[in-house]
Amino acid sequence: MLKIDNILLTPELYIVSTPIGNLKDITIRALSILKNCDLIACEDTRVTKKLLTSYEIKSKKLISFHEHSSQQKIFFIIETLKKGKSVALVSDAGTPVISDPGIKLIKLAITNKIKVTPIPGASAVTSSLVGSGLSFDKFLFIGFLPNKKNQRINLLNEYKEINSLLIFYESAKRIKETIKDMFSIFGNRKCVIAREMTKYYETFYRGDLNEFKNIKNNLKGEITIILSSPEKKNEELDINDNEIKKIISFTKEKLSTKDLSELLSIIYKKPKKFFYSKLIKSIR
Repeated sequence: MLKIDNILLTPELYIVSTPIGNLKDITIRALSILKNCDLIACEDTRVTKKLLTSYEIKSKKLISFHEHSSQQKIFFIIETLKKGKSVALVSDAGTPVISDPGIKLIKLAITNKIKVTPIPGASAVTSSLVGSGLSFDKFLFIGFLPNKKNQRINLLNEYKEINSLLIFYESAKRIKETIKDMFSIFGNRKCVIAREMTKYYETFYRGDLNEFKNIKNNLKGEITIILSSPEKKNEELDINDNEIKKIISFTKEKLSTKDLSELLSIIYKKPKKFFYSKLIKSIR
């Protein structure tokens, strides 16, 4: 078993990332914080106890802290920190505050001049992204979509024109409906559905939105959806023969055939040869 040293922590709010599935995906630093802090504020005490037990971390004071927690509980944690105690904030999986509760606590800690220290770790976003096989130079993490269809459609429309790879979290029960909505908004983009990241049944489904429209609703586990960037629009202008004839009539005495074909190439973003042959035919 990994030995975790006893250390004295300074009175800070530690934002500790926990495994997203595989309990081995946790840093030594995170385990050290969890072992030595005075209080752990966790989304579900049962889930956190399981993690602590697997690393033989005992006798920790745990309190539940989630999106439905009262303001009084936030004040209690802040007062604990003000008394010189160290507090670790954890969620059931991954990094707190990312599609999770906790931001109110962090904001109040900062307002009270309490140091906030992030302890990084496993992430479903980056894990699914690097395993997707989709090319990207930037990506946008959106998180969970609204449950109501109209709200979901409105939100998806906001991201329609963004030139970036898009990453969503979604419930396995709603995956089919969401894919159909995405197809109606984005058209047929490349799509990767990643489920159960880092767990035994980790699976990547690679294809496009059209293929996945009829995906089964019986997928299980945590779902991440990755959409490719929109295809680059064809920047070539439609070629109107009448327009070209007008340009030729205005310039035929001022420009050579070669120079005119180069000019048309710049305007319409097509090869010079294409226009050169057109000009030769028009001269004949």
